[in-house]
Amino acid sequence: MRPKRIAEAWTPPPEHTTAIESAIERAAPDADSLRPWYKIYSAGQKKRLSFDLDYVRRYASVDDVIVEFGSMPPILTLALTRLGYSVCGLDLAPARFQSALRAESVTVKKVDFEVEPLPFADDAVDVVVFNEVFEHLRIDPIFTFSEVRRVLKPQGTLLLSTPNLTSWKGWWFFAVKGRLAPDVYDAFKKLRTLGHMGHVRLYSPGEVATFLRKMGFAVALIIHRGEWQSPSRWKRTLGNLFLRLFPRLRTSFSIVAEKVANVER
Repeated sequence: MRPKRIAEAWTPPPEHTTAIESAIERAAPDADSLRPWYKIYSAGQKKRLSFDLDYVRRYASVDDVIVEFGSMPPILTLALTRLGYSVCGLDLAPARFQSALRAESVTVKKVDFEVEPLPFADDAVDVVVFNEVFEHLRIDPIFTFSEVRRVLKPQGTLLLSTPNLTSWKGWWFFAVKGRLAPDVYDAFKKLRTLGHMGHVRLYSPGEVATFLRKMGFAVALIIHRGEWQSPSRWKRTLGNLFLRLFPRLRTSFSIVAEKVANVER
């Protein structure tokens, strides 16, 4: 069955934006050197995180066991925890935000999930949140998603979001700058300066959906996301009209998928 495709079909309610804003205030990094990056990141990602909170709440209940991959900074993890969800974050370097995690009683395990088995039993997790992480994987996504599939319960839910390679911005980068991905040097440098990998490469919705299908997931929904970014009001208006006409050119997409019994290779 082909997955259903929609554009941004809903706007997160104000209380979810408020929850994310509150989490941003409480999730600051320990090191002063990371604070300028955190300020820029949290401001730029606030709307996306509000959407993420909203769509996690649509597909998960407070009784579910939720695991969030790449949860630093722990903005979404903290917001979900404060709303009563049982969520465990996984991250390569959670110590960067140790004070906030301790103060808010947020659980984040230190795991390099590109090479290490996940610290969960088989079929133990109801929902996996894999937002804005797929594009950072640099070693072996098959290993990572084999582990994701192992720990998910039968018919467990995978929520994944990632930038869209074939967005208007992707085509512009290719035509004008002659490249499809972010700067390779800067991406690897982030391992030293921020404690996590930058974007290795971007993917199209079809690429990710095919990968997930071969890993044993049924993709039920692809949500094309992202507004036109410009300081000019009229450019934003025209750009967003263009994106309403051609939603597959939006800059990001989210996928809702389910673990299935059979794996297609």
